[in-house]
Amino acid sequence: MLKFIIPGRPISKSNFKLSNKSGQAWLPHKGKYSKYAAYENYIAGIINQEYFGPPLEENLITILKLYFPNKRMGDIHNYPKSICDGIEKSGIILNDKQLKPFLILDYIDKDNPRVEIELYKSSEYNLIYQIQTK
Repeated sequence: MLKFIIPGRPISKSNFKLSNKSGQAWLPHKGKYSKYAAYENYIAGIINQEYFGPPLEENLITILKLYFPNKRMGDIHNYPKSICDGIEKSGIILNDKQLKPFLILDYIDKDNPRVEIELYKSSEYNLIYQIQTK
């Protein structure tokens, strides 16, 4: 199992997309909309400081725990893309398609917003979940 903690509020990719005249989306690397590219690099840098092994080639059970400073978190489904792109950019995996199955959990922690990434090799772990009535 690999675990990485990314300090700071999670950033959603959808907030930083721009469109050209033909409607094609792109992400700027300069100016006020460049925070997304910087966030990807930030995630990749933290992972590269902590993981020194070869790239992982198998599928990885992925658990993302998103800790927000308040209830203003927006659409929770937009956050994994930025995080997965950062994981891929780190070189720890070959393609973010390897990150499956995928579980997203969200919490409030006003004093310590962060993202916790847990990666489990599918060859070594199973994900078992249950939904129970209250």
